[in-house]
Amino acid sequence: MRKTLLTTTIAAAAALGFAAAPAQAATGDVTKPFAMTYGNSQTSGSIHFTSGYTASLSGVVHAASGQRAICADAYNGSAKDQGYCSPWAYAGGPDQVLNESFSIPLPGGVQRVVIEMIDENGNIVASESCTRSVCTRTI
Repeated sequence: MRKTLLTTTIAAAAALGFAAAPAQAATGDVTKPFAMTYGNSQTSGSIHFTSGYTASLSGVVHAASGQRAICADAYNGSAKDQGYCSPWAYAGGPDQVLNESFSIPLPGGVQRVVIEMIDENGNIVASESCTRSVCTRTI
């Protein structure tokens, strides 16, 4: 009886110890492509989620009319790593590039990256949300 109780107690303590262990960074590198259009303006690129706490975005924006830029931010729940915006792409001008790195030192690391295409008035004209598994157009 005493041996059974001791074995059960040790098993329960081990299970609690494993359950209470802190979560780790995400595992496995994943690269997700993204692409959006607004009229004839376009943006495309990829997001590389690392096996740690980070992600990096490499994208380009093309303006067919007016001015366009792309901006990106990373999230893990309510935690946010504020990103930057590309330079303005002008209609008839060269495409503009955005290369951005993100880091969120929380369990799971960067879980979602949101990319937005904005016009010359600061209006979001297209938006896409990307996780390790899928990119979804939100606007």
